[in-house]
Amino acid sequence: MTYPERDRAPRSRAVAATRKMPDLRAPILSLLLAVALLLSLALPGRAASREEVRDFLNVTGFDAAIDSISLSSDRGPAMLGLDDPGFATVWNLMAAPVFDPAQMQEMAVTMLQDTLDEEAIQTAHAFYGSELGRRLVEVENASHMDESEDRPELSEALLAHLIEEREVDRIAALDRLVSALDDTSDGVAAMAEVQTRFMIAARDAGVIELRVDDEALRDLIIQQFREMQSDNGSQDAVAHAAWTYRDFTTEEIDAYAEALEDPAMQRVYELMNAVQYEVMADRFETAAGLLEGAQPGQEL
Repeated sequence: MTYPERDRAPRSRAVAATRKMPDLRAPILSLLLAVALLLSLALPGRAASREEVRDFLNVTGFDAAIDSISLSSDRGPAMLGLDDPGFATVWNLMAAPVFDPAQMQEMAVTMLQDTLDEEAIQTAHAFYGSELGRRLVEVENASHMDESEDRPELSEALLAHLIEEREVDRIAALDRLVSALDDTSDGVAAMAEVQTRFMIAARDAGVIELRVDDEALRDLIIQQFREMQSDNGSQDAVAHAAWTYRDFTTEEIDAYAEALEDPAMQRVYELMNAVQYEVMADRFETAAGLLEGAQPGQEL
């Protein structure tokens, strides 16, 4: 299960009273929904057992997507505009247990257990359990954990090559795939909400001070996400997909897009997107709460 890497946090224009505002451009993994909304997405029928949910996570590769949230934890200080090495050390020590993959997996299982039914499980198994589905999960799992610095350049170069070679059918298939994924989640709103909740929690812990209220902060951040999305956002997502699925045929990419366009699969994705972003936001909020009294440069 994959998510286009188009959701990046922009630099906030909200004014901090005593510190510079954060550099919000670090990529975090694709619609934040609170637990109440997760419940509203509950699918009809028998609720799944925890073992069924764990198997579902494994088959779809969503377990790797949850694990990859931990990779974003080291960006916490930069997201708050705090570049002091001492504070970064404090953050890393406090955040490590909060972003524990096993704990996040259990959170995801709990959230999904009441909202995932037999129909959703069968829908996901029918595709991701196939030969093509298993291959897709394998490359997507690797993609989630790939933090190579040269990946953006490689992705852009590959897309440029496809354009130069006039690979119209392949580019169209990649664009169709990205569009199918976009239809399941407003990733811009989701990442803006993750960022907002983290900053509010950090402020409440006394780590940063803000001169804007919560709603003004939220509006500023989502506006900047929208602006950044309009700057080559679609092209970046297609480039990312081109690199991730470079070993698949155009026909296989079209088949994947067709599967994702199915309403039943769209609903499954909506649910999983909601869970992923809620786990992410909760972990950043929780870690921020542990920082009360910890100031930049504090010695351990």
